[in-house]
Amino acid sequence: MAGIVDELCPIREVAHLTHGQVIEVLIVNRLSAPVPLVRVGDWARDWAVDEVFGIAPDLLGDDRLARTLDAVAPHLDKLVGTVGAQAVTEFGIDVSRIHWESKHTCSNSSASTKPDPAGWRPKTPCAKRGASQWLRRPWRGPVRRIDLSNRL
Repeated sequence: MAGIVDELCPIREVAHLTHGQVIEVLIVNRLSAPVPLVRVGDWARDWAVDEVFGIAPDLLGDDRLARTLDAVAPHLDKLVGTVGAQAVTEFGIDVSRIHWESKHTCSNSSASTKPDPAGWRPKTPCAKRGASQWLRRPWRGPVRRIDLSNRL
């Protein structure tokens, strides 16, 4: 993961950590015990990040984390695609069984949304902004829908 991020988001030579290292720590944080960015340093001390990743918790201040997220944001589509393609290759995932939905459209229309027949309701940036509709691209076939647009 770090290599992919570092390839897309280079850093200055004076930086103590690469953006890829920071993203790896954030992923582990989100999967193990999510905390607000301002508390990631404390989490890193409690969860032995120094021993596992070789990253001093003091280097994981919220300003540093925010700089990494700002650097990654413009490259998010390519990053998600690259990581997804690598996961498909690495783990031999049958792509005919997956609907990878990395794009969505928000609408603030007052029209009500119809729930998905399977009861699947995504948590999207649209919902967080209070948009009343989330529109998916049409897809036909027996697939399992996975929204990977906000998984990082």
